[in-house]
Amino acid sequence: MDDQNNSREWTGNAIDLRGNLEPAGIVEVVFEFEGGDTDSFTPKLRDEFQSYELHQMGGYIDAVIGTIRKGQRS
Repeated sequence: MDDQNNSREWTGNAIDLRGNLEPAGIVEVVFEFEGGDTDSFTPKLRDEFQSYELHQMGGYIDAVIGTIRKGQRS
């Protein structure tokens, strides 16, 4: 998140995490949809997300996006 602009979005990739491969302080991931609906995820076993959990979430999101795009092409 960009504190200077108070943005709610972060754009990046794994290379941006060089030197600090373990995320710190991520306690919730929130998806905000065009209609204003939100869906939030919190870690089940710890107070913060670990890198493996975030990696798994990325795979899930990729699969959902693939399904949506496939449906839009049909």
